[in-house]
Amino acid sequence: MNRSSNGFVLTVYISIIFFISSCESFYLPRVAPRDFEKGDLLPVKVANLSSPKTKLPYDYYFLNYCKPQQIHDTSEYLWEVLRGDHIQNSVYMEQRCEVGCRITLDAESAQKFKEKIDDNYRVNM
Repeated sequence: MNRSSNGFVLTVYISIIFFISSCESFYLPRVAPRDFEKGDLLPVKVANLSSPKTKLPYDYYFLNYCKPQQIHDTSEYLWEVLRGDHIQNSVYMEQRCEVGCRITLDAESAQKFKEKIDDNYRVNM
């Protein structure tokens, strides 16, 4: 390459760096913050149970958690579908500052909870 083409390439690189450094923000579709007003219900959704130990995800309602009257899949974003997230509604969407429900665990349900706790499972909401 001759000196004039090297100067052109350097000018392009400097222009790109200047343009990138001058950007203050960027927009990703459907990731914009959402504002809530006083009194608005905050929709709490549930995803799954995941563990860094086993890497095997389980559906949120695999364990005996409080369930709403009807469970709806509510995946909104493409990456949720591509990652295999199973986003669902929760009982916490329907109530304000109230106990969601009370459940008495039978031996089998208690054993499932113990196994998931021992395997470091976390709830994703």
